[in-house]
Amino acid sequence: MKVLLIKSVEDLGLGGDIVDVAKGYARNYLFTRNFAVKATPAAIKSANLYRSRALAEQTRISTESQQIADKLKGFAVEIKAAADDAGHLYGSVNERQISDIINEAGFDIDVEQVLLSEHLKALGEYSVFVKIYGDLRTEIVVRILPEEEE
Repeated sequence: MKVLLIKSVEDLGLGGDIVDVAKGYARNYLFTRNFAVKATPAAIKSANLYRSRALAEQTRISTESQQIADKLKGFAVEIKAAADDAGHLYGSVNERQISDIINEAGFDIDVEQVLLSEHLKALGEYSVFVKIYGDLRTEIVVRILPEEEE
């Protein structure tokens, strides 16, 4: 089914683009969230309007994302975790724990934006990438420290 994107959809296209998608995807996702309309001749005439709006929005988001990336670059997350004498954690540190600490510091980062290839399972310092927007990523430092025994 051919649709005209009203707003930019990541991994699909910019506003004003005419794309071919599955009917179910169009009906259940794109239309319900007002991301697209059916590509009728009348809608196609307004494609340039949607394109200019999408480009303005893209520029605004890109600028804001770059500012967030600059502030977040080199940010250090410290997590205390229980570990054995060899430094292996009894559990693991995951994306949720990291994103929660980043959010407590005043940033708005979702769990899906923290890019870990696998959960961290040992004490130490790790470089972790955070996806800000699109292909924009920034690197933060995650330090896993031993819990202090009482």
